[in-house]
Amino acid sequence: MKIIIHRGTHQIGGCATEIRTEQHRIIIDCGANLPGSEMDDAITDEQLLEKLFHRGEPCDGVLFSHYHGDHMGLYREIPQEYPLYAGATAKKMLECLTKRLDSIPGTIKKGLPRIQGIQPYFPNKQLIFGDIKVTPYVTDHSALDAYMFLIEADGKKVLFTGDFREHGIAGAKNTLEKLVNTYIKEVDVLITEGTMLSRMEEVKHNLIQTEEDLGRRAGELFQANKESVILVSSTNLDSIMEFYHGLPWGMDFVCDAYQAELILTAMADKGKYYARYRPKLIHGKPRRFCIVGEMEGLGAEQNCCKADFSVLKKRGFTMLARESNPMFQRITAKFHDPLIIYSKWTGYLEGKHADPKIRNFIGNYRMEVLHTGGHAYAETIEKLIRLTNPEVIVPMHTECPENFGRTEAFEVYGDRVKVLQDGEEYLC
Repeated sequence: MKIIIHRGTHQIGGCATEIRTEQHRIIIDCGANLPGSEMDDAITDEQLLEKLFHRGEPCDGVLFSHYHGDHMGLYREIPQEYPLYAGATAKKMLECLTKRLDSIPGTIKKGLPRIQGIQPYFPNKQLIFGDIKVTPYVTDHSALDAYMFLIEADGKKVLFTGDFREHGIAGAKNTLEKLVNTYIKEVDVLITEGTMLSRMEEVKHNLIQTEEDLGRRAGELFQANKESVILVSSTNLDSIMEFYHGLPWGMDFVCDAYQAELILTAMADKGKYYARYRPKLIHGKPRRFCIVGEMEGLGAEQNCCKADFSVLKKRGFTMLARESNPMFQRITAKFHDPLIIYSKWTGYLEGKHADPKIRNFIGNYRMEVLHTGGHAYAETIEKLIRLTNPEVIVPMHTECPENFGRTEAFEVYGDRVKVLQDGEEYLC
């Protein structure tokens, strides 16, 4: 079995990995670069697509580990003859998202038909691509319905982590340890993300280490602030559910129809597994969603109503917002001294990744950062290494793979670390 990380050995995001045998090959993820992440020596999207799909080689399938754009953002450019695979709930979330993107004026290449053609895979249900077997396992990440892949071929076992963590809703109660001990067990090669290795100082000084911490602090802020606005990715459902449950009784939860659709989809699919994805009951009835903008078919049946701020301001509320939608900025301007709760990566506030739309939205409002990352801390990666006991560890989705074996948590495994270059073939 050959492993080729075409992009992602020395950067965060923009990932694409090829697994191949003599007769078959699959691609795992086909992501767009994150804003500001382009390196001088990194291959372009066009070069990546050429290598993966335009050299006359058959491909048995493209598997997406989760729905973030840095892992599947190039899906529109993948030729139609190559089948796409994603988690069943992830596909539903992508349909919600893509309908929005396709409706933006000037959008030429519609993505929804390709998304609707995705073949869903399911937890613990093995996929067979000739002599390559792939088993998806649910993992904890800021994207709902994210997966690791156990790949078996040529007598070898490879665990591809994708993006993962254990400090979110799906990672509670030693889920990672139970998963490995019950299903995955030891592997020959571990391909692991290392996003947080370049952000360890940032993590150390963040008081919000888990999604549970976030929910607890959010409740305190809601109690102290009658009007608050949350800047959070609409698809970061773990954090959104913590905000939803953290809002005190008597206050209202405000969002637009798109955000409500995502939340309702997540509740319907994941509520049976995670208590935090079940509706919060107020006097025996589910908390309602107060909708700003068009209702888009939502109503009492979905527990939604039109937001009336003449009432909401008396009761108190929090509102989910997107800096990309001017409507939220216009609405926020009418509030009285609202608190902005910033729940995204702090790198978007300043530095090379700074987003001017975010800075413009925040302006001179009061702000508190309330965010926990979607990626594994060093101790979580060390736990996974210890549990799977791989002969070889391949870091990816990191800006500093050379530091992997020198990181204190992994020093004992330093002689097992294999740092690859983009496009390099590794035979295992």
